[in-house]
Amino acid sequence: MTADPIEIATTFFAHWSANRIDDAIAMLAEDVLYDNVPFPDILGREQVRKFHADFGLGTSFTVNWKVTAIASAGSVVLNERVDVFTHVNGATITLPVMGTVTVEDGMITVWRDYFDPTDFDRQLATIKR
Repeated sequence: MTADPIEIATTFFAHWSANRIDDAIAMLAEDVLYDNVPFPDILGREQVRKFHADFGLGTSFTVNWKVTAIASAGSVVLNERVDVFTHVNGATITLPVMGTVTVEDGMITVWRDYFDPTDFDRQLATIKR
């Protein structure tokens, strides 16, 4: 029996928070759609891996995804989070996020996050100073 979508989503978020990036990426379908609103869509598991590696997740940054609310409607899991990115210098970026993941046959086929990019960029610029 396949795990339910909320269980899969919760495990996915926990992998990111534990810096188990390879385990998180392995939960994505090969042809996953990653829609990191408002940025252009990213298609494919390896492109998602590259996007996060280019940002520095797992090297310059770790992330703790604090899920504050989660619910599902069929295969779609809605999640409200506060993502806390911690830089190797100890500085943090704290970002409220609303997201969805769609789970089909035990794999995440769509991952969509909504956040304020201006807030993110402002906090990132402070770290880079």
